[in-house]
Amino acid sequence: MDRRVEMRQLDPAVAVSGLLTRLALFLLVVMAPFLAMISRRAVAILVPIATALLILAAALAGKLPRAFQRVGALLVSRQALTMMLFLSWAALTLTWTPRPAEATQRYVEVVLIIALFAGAIACMGDRTRRSDVNLIPIGTGIAAIALAIECMPNSPLAGLSNSQENRLETQRAATLVALLVWPAVASLSVQGRAWLGIVLAAVVFCALWLARDLVVLAAFLGGGVAFLFGMRRPRSALVGVGGAVLAMLVCAPLVGWLLARYGGFLLPREGDELVGIWRDVTFSLPSRLVQGFGFDASTALERGVGGMLLGSPRNAALQIWLELGLVGVVLAAATLVFSLAAVDRVDDRARAAVLAVCAGAAVMMFGGPAAWQNWWLTALGLTSITLAFLARISSRERR
Repeated sequence: MDRRVEMRQLDPAVAVSGLLTRLALFLLVVMAPFLAMISRRAVAILVPIATALLILAAALAGKLPRAFQRVGALLVSRQALTMMLFLSWAALTLTWTPRPAEATQRYVEVVLIIALFAGAIACMGDRTRRSDVNLIPIGTGIAAIALAIECMPNSPLAGLSNSQENRLETQRAATLVALLVWPAVASLSVQGRAWLGIVLAAVVFCALWLARDLVVLAAFLGGGVAFLFGMRRPRSALVGVGGAVLAMLVCAPLVGWLLARYGGFLLPREGDELVGIWRDVTFSLPSRLVQGFGFDASTALERGVGGMLLGSPRNAALQIWLELGLVGVVLAAATLVFSLAAVDRVDDRARAAVLAVCAGAAVMMFGGPAAWQNWWLTALGLTSITLAFLARISSRERR
């Protein structure tokens, strides 16, 4: 009888808000990883829809003012201020970039993606239901199984996308799965289901092994080491991962030169081409060391004397050095330091997942995607949303 009265007194707007939140999370962590194997455009369509659902859910629950307060608090935080300085410097470099029109369009897209995911995270509630967070391992598991099936010989899923773009879409899907696995494993661990997390990690490892992408597999292994280290010694893991990522950014020209000179044998297949690109980028840095060549200048710069366009350094750290110069590197390093300091305030169980994602993303950025690629920023944004949900259930369990 009491339960009936409680159900009658439940505000319909709050009930609809919870439904919309669950639907948005379903689109972000279940549908998006699976559709990433088919087309990145499908993911680009889902993200704004899910963000709009989260905003609508916050408005129906009367939490939109609270979301604006979060945004205001975020804007005055040290990591946000340094990020805005970094973006402001990138905007200033548009004045001397070789292709200002194309670079301006790319810059606007980057800013919109960052604002989109920041708004989505701000519109989340203070607490998260277990049923909502369970969608994270479910979505990751579905994506990993689908990826494994797609990478098998004569797979029925291999024809879902264009044959020429199929390999690229598979690599992007593998990248997203390798990032999402650690929030998924942590969400199971928080709920006392660590053995399911181990099973999920094993499934993801098999899928990435079948995908045969050395960078993504190395990122998964690096994330696994950081996750275990973070579970055992959270503070030491934070210092270790943060120091390693910062060193990879600051010392990128030196590392690129060393690999170009001595380490080509470590990179199979595309090793010669990749180290050749790093060598050319490293040797061109002194000509504009302080200011860089301008945002998104890599697409217009030529390599060597052959007139071949660089396109991308295939190393996000080197790309920041090349395009934004020493000033951009200093601002990026400051943003990284303040962001890692903010991670120190996260619950220990959620912190391990954050550190694992940071480690995996650093490995990928050092040997994979360009810094400003939309799909890469979208993958980071999707992972950030899952970490935000995880942090909320973790704090709830702690209380």
